[in-house]
Amino acid sequence: MKTPAAALLLLLMCSSATATEKTEHKEWEWHGPGEAGAWLQTDKRGSTVSFSLELNRGEPSYNIGVASGQFTLENHLGIYQSYALPGCALAFAFVGDEVEIKQVGAGSDCGFGFGVMANHLLTLKQTE
Repeated sequence: MKTPAAALLLLLMCSSATATEKTEHKEWEWHGPGEAGAWLQTDKRGSTVSFSLELNRGEPSYNIGVASGQFTLENHLGIYQSYALPGCALAFAFVGDEVEIKQVGAGSDCGFGFGVMANHLLTLKQTE
């Protein structure tokens, strides 16, 4: 009889600890030539990171790419694998005020426009 009660107590303790974890929101950016750019928003809660990434190739075509999802962060590194696009993988490396994103595969593997790749070093956007 004590085992179910202990299991319930443990479950309640774990869920209350998770509920008190704060979500850490950050915005990152990279600006390249010809109005090219990359913008990343991250929400980190525990070791889980939710992200939204926007990419723009810049002139003359202004092709774009977008990706969003979740990954687990371990030792400042995380890998996002798209279920909808199995050839799409994005690696994130967070170091200080920078995040380096590396794309595995071609731009089209992630559904990005022609010539758009997610290989950039973004810096933490300064809040005003």
